[in-house]
Amino acid sequence: MADYEQMEIDVRLESEKDLKTNVGKVIKFFYDKRRLEAEESGWPLKQVKSKHEGYGIAAEAFSKIGAKMKALDRGKDYLALLQVKGEDGVSICGDIYSQALELAMEAIGMAADATRILNDLYYGYDSRTPIEQAIAEMKAQDAQEGAEFEEAEESQGGEENGDGEPQEEAEGYDPDKDPEEN
Repeated sequence: MADYEQMEIDVRLESEKDLKTNVGKVIKFFYDKRRLEAEESGWPLKQVKSKHEGYGIAAEAFSKIGAKMKALDRGKDYLALLQVKGEDGVSICGDIYSQALELAMEAIGMAADATRILNDLYYGYDSRTPIEQAIAEMKAQDAQEGAEFEEAEESQGGEENGDGEPQEEAEGYDPDKDPEEN
């Protein structure tokens, strides 16, 4: 039994994998855009300081999603009418589409709020732009490369100078005195 290994096969379609990746990018984009717009308007988003505050933000987003779900749920009564030909069927299908779109937008907003809560309470958020991050990384790399060189040691008095004679000690030297007195 020690040779047993549990493996998992991902049987999702490539389009489903791509959709999840792209939705994740949309959530990050929405989060960054919301934060930037708030800062530009002069009312930056305050940092979430406690779990209770995070709960309040998440609960507000959840209630918005609940309202959109109720609107979409009313659409299931209309599904029976989709068999109707003409303008009524198009109108009903359009209503379902718009309600589903609004629900998706609220869900992305809630995911962005959850990202904000996670970043503020647990992970910390790097608000620098990608260019600022790259510059900081380059500076850190240059500093690391510069740390590889050793500093020159100071020489002590009594060592030889370049022509083989011992150097004079500088302890008794006074720059204000006459050179003959030193």
